[in-house]
Amino acid sequence: MSETIPPAPSGPAYDGSVGRRSGGERPVIGLLIAAAAVAAVTIGLVVRFGLIGPPELASVDASTRPQQSLAVLGYVESERSQCLVVVEPAGTSRTVRCDLDAGPLLGWDDRGILMLRFTRSGERIETIDPVSGDVVASDPSDPSESPFGRWDPRIDSDRGRESLTVRDEDGSVIWQLDDAPEGYYIVGSDLHPATGMVVLLDSAGRLLVIPDGASEPRVWVEDLGVGFGELAWEGTPLTSD
Repeated sequence: MSETIPPAPSGPAYDGSVGRRSGGERPVIGLLIAAAAVAAVTIGLVVRFGLIGPPELASVDASTRPQQSLAVLGYVESERSQCLVVVEPAGTSRTVRCDLDAGPLLGWDDRGILMLRFTRSGERIETIDPVSGDVVASDPSDPSESPFGRWDPRIDSDRGRESLTVRDEDGSVIWQLDDAPEGYYIVGSDLHPATGMVVLLDSAGRLLVIPDGASEPRVWVEDLGVGFGELAWEGTPLTSD
């Protein structure tokens, strides 16, 4: 009597490990991971390039235009490097220097733009000329007072499921966006210590300003070309005291 041999299974073959298939599920998992990465990038590009536009806001006018310049330390897309950018009150910007290995920004006083740098000899506070980009001074940081205590983003943003809320250091709401587009965030901010004007860098690459007492931003710069950035108003001392 001949023995009947059952047909071979038609699905993916087991490779001998418990609960694992060879050549079957792993490519699918890889495709899912790749698809998730593409989706994340797509969301950013969609908001960034206007397929789903960022919230529509009025532009600055003569009464709301900043009177001070702004320093921005961040990744500049055109340079593919960390750069220091200065934005003038008129809304024009210029790249002061790139290939920086420094930060965070600590202020901008009459000496220049101040930033922290970590060296083998310890933390140093470097002063950058806002025109030439040269380091005009490099001083050791006071070990009894951490510079990070002086670098305190006094503006906080909170992204909800469909909303975006911007608050000051006291927790008061200064801008509430109830229908924020998916993937829209605030990626940099600062508060001018004298004028109370708030500046925001959004994920669409725009610089927005909120004058003291206003409830909605105005667009100062339409496309700065900088990703996530640290911001410091001209006239911001090293300490906030």
